[in-house]
Amino acid sequence: MSSTDIIPASSEPGSSWFGSVGTAAGWVWEGVKVTGSVVNDLQANTTRNTVCTTATVTGGLLGGWSGGAIGATIGTMILPGVGTAVGSLVGSVSAGVVAGKATIVVANRVLDDMNYDIDTRSCEKCGRGFRCNVYKDGPEKLCYRCK
Repeated sequence: MSSTDIIPASSEPGSSWFGSVGTAAGWVWEGVKVTGSVVNDLQANTTRNTVCTTATVTGGLLGGWSGGAIGATIGTMILPGVGTAVGSLVGSVSAGVVAGKATIVVANRVLDDMNYDIDTRSCEKCGRGFRCNVYKDGPEKLCYRCK
């Protein structure tokens, strides 16, 4: 068997259509999420939602990509061909979800520690100081006790 006997997936008729459509749909969905965060931030005069969503999308994409490669490798070792496809799918979906969720937790913790889009204000009713999550709650005037 020579190297000319192997047909690359990109030149096989119809082989990459499903993957191309799935990839395009994924990019559109991620773009919609980031755009929604940008719109929310413009209305609230903040940037934190956009930063968190962009970090989450990036973490999920990188996690899915690396999980797909690892899953494909394991699948190939178990059952070449079908195992490669199944391993890639399972690895990319599971690693993408886990990496996206982990990125949310880490990004929020880091941004909270930096007081990013968080203000310390005085309650108009009782005068106590409270932390206002401007990116989430908007410009609050009352503390949680007086609401």
